[in-house]
Parts: sequence; structure tokens; C-alpha cells
Amino acid sequence: MNPFDVSGKVVLVTGGTRGLGRSISLQLARAGATVVAGYFNNEIAAEEFRQLSAAEGLSCRTVKANLMTSAGIQACHDQALALNGRLDCLVYSSATGVHKPLDQLTARHLATVWQVNVGAFFDLAVKLLPAMPVGGRIIAISSEGANQAIDSYGAIGSSKGALESLCRQMAVEWAPRGIQVNAVAPGLLSTNTLAAMPDASSRMQHEMDQSPLGRLVTLEEVARVVHFLCSTASVGIVGQTLVVDGGKRVSSLLPRTD
Repeated sequence: MNPFDVSGKVVLVTGGTRGLGRSISLQLARAGATVVAGYFNNEIAAEEFRQLSAAEGLSCRTVKANLMTSAGIQACHDQALALNGRLDCLVYSSATGVHKPLDQLTARHLATVWQVNVGAFFDLAVKLLPAMPVGGRIIAISSEGANQAIDSYGAIGSSKGALESLCRQMAVEWAPRGIQVNAVAPGLLSTNTLAAMPDASSRMQHEMDQSPLGRLVTLEEVARVVHFLCSTASVGIVGQTLVVDGGKRVSSLLPRTD
């Protein structure tokens, strides 16, 4: 038996039609999983995902859902269970952010970021838990901002820190039920969100300068780690945050030799 096999599993990937979520959806679907990919309002990206998955003969469907609302969370729940009444894996890749210094953030900024990045994850995981069999997996996508101070990243970083803490608590409470919970924290990724930032080039160069690999990690490399966590090969990993940053976090602790 192949311990990395995910064929036949039903997986919900929120934020699953673009960026990292899209790569995760395709990685799992190409490995034989049935994927329900959630999205908010980018119809162009959703349609491109549908066309690509159909062209490859993959078992994928999409669900449009606003995770700021209970109706959106219910829609994700219902579509995930529509196939056979169970969900094997929840991959929470949805995220939003406000890039501002702390003294420019408002309570509304924080409420929005925390609801999408933490609150909706909690609500969805709790709602789906009864439909997850023994061997079920919950994986949340975090970021390096969860434990590092990054310029204008306070709203997002604080939410990701809470997300990782919540994953650890879920992992301990739900492991006896046969559900494994973990997080994945990528380094900086080349996405449309990054490209839209005015300082994208300098951010990318800094990441590459700090990485022992001398480059950014790719979306596909992170997606393969999520695939591993969805498989039985990861059975001994519980309540962990797997960092996928090409060694940047480790190298920052060592003196430079160049």
C-alpha cells in the first residue's frame, strides 16, 4: 500500500481556485482525490480552474462562498458533504490582509482579517468535524508572520499566530477521535497578491538573499507538503507547523559567511 496515496479521498480546499490554494487543489486532484475548491468572488480564476481541471479529467468542483458569513460557511459544508456525506481532509487556504502599520489599523481592519483568517477556519472545522472519519486531516495555511515581526504585517501576522495556536489545540483535543490537525507555513511565494505590492521586487530579493536555496520556494513545493499531510504517511505528525521556506528561518540564526 502506498502511504502517500490520497485517491478516493474527499478534500475541501478553501481559497482553492487561485494562488497556493489552486496549486494544492490540483496537486491533490492529480493524485486521485475529489476536490471541492472554494472561492470568494474571483469568477475568472474560478472558471480557469474549472476548465483546467475538466481538461485534465480531474474530479473537481467549485463552491462560491463568503467566509465572512454563516451562509458562506454553510455552503462550503454542504458542498463538501454533497458527494457521499463525509469529508476526509479540510485544507484551509483562505486568507485576507491589510498591509498597514499598527497605528493605522482600525478595529474593522482587525475584525475582517481575523474573521477570515481565524474565525471562519474555526467555524468550518467545528461544523465539519462530525462528518470526518477516523484518519481525517485538517491543515491550515499559516505564514512566517505568525512568529516574526514583518513590516506592515501586524494584522495578518497576529491572525496567523492565533491560527497556529488554534491548530495545536484542535490537534490535542481531536487526535483521540482520529483526526490529525497541522499547519503549513510557507516562505514568501510568487503570487498575484505579491506582484500587486509596490515593493514586491525588494521583498523577493530579500527572501532570496536570506534563503540557503537562493530562491523562493514554489507553490508546487508547498502543495506537495500539504499532500503529504493529507496522506497516511504523515500519521505521526500531530499539532505541528511545517515550515516550507527553503531554510530561511534556520539560516537567519547563523552568522553569514559571505
